[in-house]
Amino acid sequence: MRYQLATSGILAAWETGAARQPLDRALAILWAAGAAQDCDPADLPLAERDARLLAIRANSFGAVMPARATCPECKAEMAMDLNANDLANALAQGNWQETDPRPLTSRDLAAVAELQGDAVFETLRARLGIDAVNRDDIGQQTEDLAAAAELSTQITCAECANDWTETLDVAAHIWADISTATHRLLGEVADLAAAFGWSEADILSLSPARRALYLERVRS
Repeated sequence: MRYQLATSGILAAWETGAARQPLDRALAILWAAGAAQDCDPADLPLAERDARLLAIRANSFGAVMPARATCPECKAEMAMDLNANDLANALAQGNWQETDPRPLTSRDLAAVAELQGDAVFETLRARLGIDAVNRDDIGQQTEDLAAAAELSTQITCAECANDWTETLDVAAHIWADISTATHRLLGEVADLAAAFGWSEADILSLSPARRALYLERVRS
């Protein structure tokens, strides 16, 4: 299934998630792109959730994802381009599907978001069916489950040749794209409404090509 954010979906995702926590924003993006038709996205394994988010990113904004990182050794700033399709494939080939107990989901993270210390471990133990009774064992199993869901990329510093692994926050990256696109779209609406008196719905119903031509006339 092709997951994609139309213009209305970009605005709907932003409006729903703007005042919410990052965990809720990821789910708002999935709903807005139609990537939640077969299930409740809160119940998706985190790796599957992120794979769907990456598909949305590739289909809505392009596969190339500009990213930045700081070398932990020499503190040099690194700019790079990641590929959303390659990252999604890496998630699909991960070992999260074979985890025992079951993979972590957004609903699990929400259940412990306000908890601290032992309450986190005990809650996850009960939710995931972890058999261990020792706190360290429970913590290790929880860390293993989280690691299985993470998307990491290997980076080599161009300045000092240091190698390190960086974890990518997929939802945060795509949310930044949505926020940028929303401000651009609302700026276009404001300019065209002021120039022609059109409604927001009328302006957004225009194809991007036609809207760009009208904006060229207004802004020239």
